[in-house]
Amino acid sequence: MHKTVFSVLTGALLAPVCAVSASANDSSAELGAGGIQLVPNWDIVVDREDLYVSPDLVGVRYVFRNTTKEPIRLLVAFPLPDVDLTELFEVPIDIPSPEHANFVDFEVVVNGAPVAVQVEQRASAQGIDRTDLLNSLSIPLNPFSDKAYAALAAVDPSTSAELKRIGVGHSYEPHDPLIPAWSVKTTFYWEQDFPPMAETIIEHRYTPVVGQGFFGTYIFDKDDPEGYVTNYCIDKSTESAIRKRINQYGGDYLIEHRLSYILTTARNWQGPIGEFRLVIDKKDPNWLVSLCLSGLKKIAPTQFEYTAKDYVPEKDLRVLFLAPPAPQ
Repeated sequence: MHKTVFSVLTGALLAPVCAVSASANDSSAELGAGGIQLVPNWDIVVDREDLYVSPDLVGVRYVFRNTTKEPIRLLVAFPLPDVDLTELFEVPIDIPSPEHANFVDFEVVVNGAPVAVQVEQRASAQGIDRTDLLNSLSIPLNPFSDKAYAALAAVDPSTSAELKRIGVGHSYEPHDPLIPAWSVKTTFYWEQDFPPMAETIIEHRYTPVVGQGFFGTYIFDKDDPEGYVTNYCIDKSTESAIRKRINQYGGDYLIEHRLSYILTTARNWQGPIGEFRLVIDKKDPNWLVSLCLSGLKKIAPTQFEYTAKDYVPEKDLRVLFLAPPAPQ
C-alpha cells in the first residue's frame, strides 16, 4: 500500500510580475518562476539539484530520495506567478505559446519517462473568481490568447457593459472593444510515486518569459535611477565592459534580457539541498551577463557555474543578459 502524505510539491512561489526599464514603451515584463517546492516533509529529501538558466530555456533536474521503507505518493504542482492584465495591458510581452494554457511550454520527465501534466487555470477580477463566467461565455482564460481578445470583442453590448462593470474587461474609450483585465493563475500538476528507500529523478523545463528593453549608460547615473546596479550587482569592472561594448557597436545602448528565477522556495523543503549546481548560459560569447552571486566560475565561452553543498538559498536569482543591438 502507498503511504499517503497530505503535502504538496509545488513550483514557484507566487511572485509579482514587473517591468523594469526606462519606460513601458520599450520594455517587456519578466515572469519570475522557479522550481519544485516541497512543503516540509520528514520522509523525502533532495539529494541534488542541477539548474540550467539561459535566455530561452530553464531546466531543472532534482534527485529526490524517499528515506522510508514505504512507497509515498504525493501531488506535485508547479504554479506560475499570477498574471494580472491590469498591470500588463500596456506592456509588450513575448510569450512562448500564447494560444495555449501551457504558454511557457512546461514539460516534465520522471526517471527518464515523459509525464502527462495537467493544467488548471483560474481567472479572477477585483478579488472575485470569474472562471465560470468566462467559461460560460466561451472566452479563453489565457489572457495572452488572440482568441480571448476576439471572444471579448464579440460579446453583445449589454454583456460587454457588465464585464466592464465587474472589472473583467477594460476599454480605453466607451465604445472600444473590451480587452482582458482579469488575473489568471496557472498551475501544472501530477501525482508522483516515490518508491521506498530509492531515488526519484524529476526533471522539468520551460521557456522563460524574459523581460527585454534598451540598456544605456544612463543606468550608471548617480543614485542608480533604474535599480540595475543594485539588482544585478554591476561592479566597476562590469560597468567598464558594458561601456566598452556600447562604444564597440557604435551606438547608445545594448539590448537587455532580464530573467528571474525563484530560488528561495527551496527553504520550504525538509533540510538543505545536498548538492546544488547552477549553470548560467548567455548563449553567445558576444553577450555580457551580470548577477548577484559570489563564487561563480567561467567553465565555457558562454557558461558560468556555481556549486554548493548543503545548500539553502538566501535570495532569488536575477540575471541580466546584454546583447549587441541588431545591425542597422
